[in-house]
Amino acid sequence: MKTPRLHELLPILGVLACQASDGSSGGTETAGSTGAASETAGEPTGGTANPPTTGTSDTGETGGDTGEAPTGPYARCGAGIVDSVSGEIDAARYEQVAEDWSKEAVSCRLGPTWAELHDGDAANDASEVWGPTGQTCGGGYLTDGIPVQAGVCPEGGGCYGSVSGQAIYVPSAGVGAATPGVDRIQTHAWEQGAISSHPKLLDSPEPYVTRPEYDPASLGQPIAVARSERNWTNDGVAIFAGGAVGTGGTATSGSVGAYYQFPPHLRPSAVAITSNNEFVLVTLWNTAEVRGELAVLSVRAPTPDAHSWWYHGLFNAGGVRELKFLGTVPLPFATPTSIAAVTTHGWTNPNDANGKSMRNVAFTGPHKDTMVDTCFTAEAQMSDPANQQPISAFADGGWLQHLVARKGYALVASQWEDKVAFVDLAPLLDYFHSMYFGSEASCGETLSQFVWDKTQPGDQVLPQAPADVWPFTFDLAPESARPTVAAVFDVPGPRAVRVGLDKSQAIYGPTNGVDVWKAYAAGDDGVLHVFTPGRLMASWFEVGKGEQATGEPAAVATGQICQHPTSLVMHRGLVADHSTFLDIVPEKVDDKTQEIHGMNDGVIVVCRGERALQHVVAWKDAVEVYEEIRDSRMNDPVAVWYSDRADVRTVADFDGRKLLSYRFGWVKIEDWKDGGCGPQGANYGPGEDGTGDHEFSGELAVAGWPFHVSVANVN
Repeated sequence: MKTPRLHELLPILGVLACQASDGSSGGTETAGSTGAASETAGEPTGGTANPPTTGTSDTGETGGDTGEAPTGPYARCGAGIVDSVSGEIDAARYEQVAEDWSKEAVSCRLGPTWAELHDGDAANDASEVWGPTGQTCGGGYLTDGIPVQAGVCPEGGGCYGSVSGQAIYVPSAGVGAATPGVDRIQTHAWEQGAISSHPKLLDSPEPYVTRPEYDPASLGQPIAVARSERNWTNDGVAIFAGGAVGTGGTATSGSVGAYYQFPPHLRPSAVAITSNNEFVLVTLWNTAEVRGELAVLSVRAPTPDAHSWWYHGLFNAGGVRELKFLGTVPLPFATPTSIAAVTTHGWTNPNDANGKSMRNVAFTGPHKDTMVDTCFTAEAQMSDPANQQPISAFADGGWLQHLVARKGYALVASQWEDKVAFVDLAPLLDYFHSMYFGSEASCGETLSQFVWDKTQPGDQVLPQAPADVWPFTFDLAPESARPTVAAVFDVPGPRAVRVGLDKSQAIYGPTNGVDVWKAYAAGDDGVLHVFTPGRLMASWFEVGKGEQATGEPAAVATGQICQHPTSLVMHRGLVADHSTFLDIVPEKVDDKTQEIHGMNDGVIVVCRGERALQHVVAWKDAVEVYEEIRDSRMNDPVAVWYSDRADVRTVADFDGRKLLSYRFGWVKIEDWKDGGCGPQGANYGPGEDGTGDHEFSGELAVAGWPFHVSVANVN
């Protein structure tokens, strides 16, 4: 049964509220522009920074227009919140849904199961995807307990690495201190000449979540975990039903965890982290005011030190030390359900900084003569000019300006109010840039972050820094620093969103070669909506060439995907060897090879209702599913994530209580005997003969019902 859709919203008020110290909003300011009101899906529509009118009911179980208890697959998690004609919000139902993250409610939020859509028939007649048996080996560490699927058995020591992170699930034993519903897992590993993409349990529960500072008694059910899809994020950032935001680690993050607790009336629903790990964004249901808000937390992540800056709100590799709550941004709907975010990428390897790592481009440190912490404006102040830079190097026109993002946005969806909103992050990014690099005086104010940190125990999770310690909260910062809502669009039942993270540099002209920046919203009806963010996003090469977009966000395409999607991730490595792919993206235009980019021009989608994993390409005005995977083992897929060191997809099977992994691309056997980690030249392809499209890599049983997976490279 489909939820009644909201066809009439209040006209746009353009109201943004000033932030109160407790995180609630008050006061007004004009919001970013939105289009005129429209009822056409994909057209810009009027929104409101305040929610639709609220109402009450005797039971808290009103059913939209009818007054009956909601029924159908969404009865427990959204049906009846919004009246489909008036747009009125049932306040009692709103609070009830915001607080309910039971196993039944989580399943409801994921949409209808195959059996619910097929009269209770749960049979799976898909064929079984072939997978290698592998060999059981001794002497290894990363491959201990799982089969080695390529190469020779490890002997211990030598070259190694893995991909690991967190799986989130509803614990079958119930949520508690011993069973918080977060485990640390591994999805790919190599050591010496051995490779395995079989999923492996590393720690249950996730060690960070058991720390006393995390107050496990009040965490509640974990909801989601976020990592950047563009840059390395060692620590995943998770949200919990009890209002907590906390990190889960990896073996190389070098951190002890970070934590923040929202007040009881602010209920988290989704989380994202910006491309360079500068900011964590959490969507909130404000049950006191019955409105949706977007919380902004600044990240300070000084480890791993070779790849991270130690400054709040600037590029880092996700070894999170601190999360600082800055405030909230009012959203144009009351019921945000999903979010994705992007900022212009900064450092990707030392070549981006003339061979220097992040720790070699410090712009603060002890003054050479006084030893007082200083923001460097001249070489004469520096004790180590070879590894330090003046703030002018990162200012506009400086040779390292590309390391600091100046453009970015968040795409926020409301499944229950049929809307997606673009939130412009440029005001926040510009404010941070001006504070660090605008002048010696403003940069000096940011040094308070280190003064405060030095007074805290180094082996404990940090408490919240005072508002007047950098970064300043929104009630102390200029109002111009607060992100703004830039555009709102109608999308029927948007279940999942994703945003383009990178694009090709090749420019072949206005009609071929390189496409626009893209953002994606997958509707419950199986329609994938593709937008362009316009002026909200640009790469540094576009800025340098004067080729950045100047228009407003706009719809560019729609296409059919599987029904009832639950999860989207960016495709990363698009494979142009399928006929349907080549139908819309020819290999060459005017004798020039097409420049498509997996982190902009394609997505991976999982659809619970169809038990399908699909690969989708979007190019110009066309959307095409060019590969689909069904497997007799994959009975209830609800989430998917990738491995960034091998072309592996890991799927959370909710009702099956397991994780399933599939490998699509080649993996390389490392030459560990002759030169350490150099390539040996031996590749291992998927399929029985090594030339297939994909193969099954293994499964991992979970002590509950999994619905979220997030992993990252671990060196």
